[in-house]
Amino acid sequence: MGILRLVHSLPPGLRRRLKALPGMKKVRDRLYQAPAGPRPSPGELRPVVYLPTWAKWEVMRQRPQYLLDALARSGHQIYFVDPTADRPHSPSARVSVVPSLKATPPAGVIVYTHFAPTRTLLERYEDVVVVYDILDDLSIYDADEVGLPPERTVRYHHSPLVAEADVVIASNQTLVERHLSERPDLILVENGVDPTLFTPDGPAVDLGEAPVVGYHGAIAAWFDFDLVGQAADIRPDYSFVLVGPVLEGAEKGMESLLARPNVSHHREAPSDVVASFVRSFDVGLVPFLITEMTQGVTPLKTFEYLSTGVPVVSTELPASISHPDVLTVTDAAELARALDDAIALGPDERARLRGAGMAASWDRRIEPLLERLDANGLRRVR
Repeated sequence: MGILRLVHSLPPGLRRRLKALPGMKKVRDRLYQAPAGPRPSPGELRPVVYLPTWAKWEVMRQRPQYLLDALARSGHQIYFVDPTADRPHSPSARVSVVPSLKATPPAGVIVYTHFAPTRTLLERYEDVVVVYDILDDLSIYDADEVGLPPERTVRYHHSPLVAEADVVIASNQTLVERHLSERPDLILVENGVDPTLFTPDGPAVDLGEAPVVGYHGAIAAWFDFDLVGQAADIRPDYSFVLVGPVLEGAEKGMESLLARPNVSHHREAPSDVVASFVRSFDVGLVPFLITEMTQGVTPLKTFEYLSTGVPVVSTELPASISHPDVLTVTDAAELARALDDAIALGPDERARLRGAGMAASWDRRIEPLLERLDANGLRRVR
């Protein structure tokens, strides 16, 4: 019953993509299996289980994967459930990507989840510690949930999960303020960066001689296509390079943007390849429309650009305004001038930006979570 409710609660676009995947029947069969992996012993650090969503471990890594990687470095074994995986494999010493719940321990685990409908799977575990991560404003799901019965929406599951979870975290101060009344002990665990991956040193993609204005990440309805298009027209000698998947609802905006000769697009890629693109950027963009949803966003790309020594130009997101090393703009003319200033920065200033980015390493970012788990006696099996 739990997995059926989970699948039906997914936004329609995600459900369609899941149904279209080859071998989807096998995926559903795998999800019905009960946890039966090795049980941790009393006193050991609890393994961390990531319940299945649309996320992949290797491709377009976002906050969940990086946070889990940091937990692995702190000593926890990670079980990342991806039912589309062909076989179990271990990307690193303490991370196992597994195709079914069967491979995860049945008891003594920490379940980390950021998608509220996965709460229907929690009943499969005994002695479970639940960490609920509010990583986006809940309005991000609204467009995909139009027409769904209330019990199949994220908001329906959000409030019970906030109440039931042992620890609730949020990705920025705006989200903390929005949800603090629901959970007074909610803690801030900010977004960060892997500074060993996003570094100036290493392979770079050849993007030509023109100054490169780059963007990496999902290209979605909240991307300000008009702003970037107008800036590309104002600065025809700059090359605007976008790296990432075009999500449902953004196709027309992307088509209009690509009509310009100085705009190009590269599809989503593994994180190491993304880092190779970022090394080729002269400036990194965060061109989001200002909405209720984006006001609660702290883009990972901000820290990934900075850690690579790439200056950042953003629209006026609260998280960008509050960051001393991010240039913020309101229109295309301001954007064009900011790009000029950013591109003109010398190596010393870019080295300073790298230091600012490295200060936001994921290992530092997860410290409040580890401290809360330790303080409540939740990191280790009783």
